[in-house]
Amino acid sequence: MNKDSMTQMTLVDFLELTASDAPAPGGGSVAALAAGLGAALGRMVLCLSYGKKSYEALPDETRKNLEAAEKDLIELRNRFLGLIDKDTEAFMGYMKALKMPKATDDEKAARSAALAAAALASTRAPLETVESCVECARLLPQIAEFGNKNAVTDAGVASLMCRAACESAIFNVKINLPSVKDEAFVKEAGERCDKALKEIDKLNASICKTVYSRI
Repeated sequence: MNKDSMTQMTLVDFLELTASDAPAPGGGSVAALAAGLGAALGRMVLCLSYGKKSYEALPDETRKNLEAAEKDLIELRNRFLGLIDKDTEAFMGYMKALKMPKATDDEKAARSAALAAAALASTRAPLETVESCVECARLLPQIAEFGNKNAVTDAGVASLMCRAACESAIFNVKINLPSVKDEAFVKEAGERCDKALKEIDKLNASICKTVYSRI
């Protein structure tokens, strides 16, 4: 991460900047942060499970799957960190395009092309967050079921964070879609968001049910 990355800020500074009149970070970056916290919590439950008698008593295949899930959660957490900056960079690119001159036909054409490209980038970043949230949520049912019982509520919070982050990112996709000129992409992105929300709702309901059954 470079020194200008928002991920290098203190938590206090990030919250102060978010609460200010600065245009970014906004909802897209906050969604990515929430998802990153979900991935981190999911891994924490696994770290608190390893070495416990209940964990060692699990079938070899189950332990193998959980350990593979940990590797995926680490990758996802890093991806979400990148998306915090990626979303803001895309938004700032759109703001920059808005400020381009438009006095002549050539300037108008250049500005229009820049706005279209920026709108597409501003849609792709949160769309990546949306689908990454679903990837993360798919790993959590087994963690809620087989992870350390004393940390099962953390698996539940991880699921809730991913679910909230997913719909938050969908908001950011859908507000940008009207500015995207590629009609095929607009249709596809909308369908991908609807599919993701449906799946993560189902996963979250199942995970929460498991959490309540273990507390």
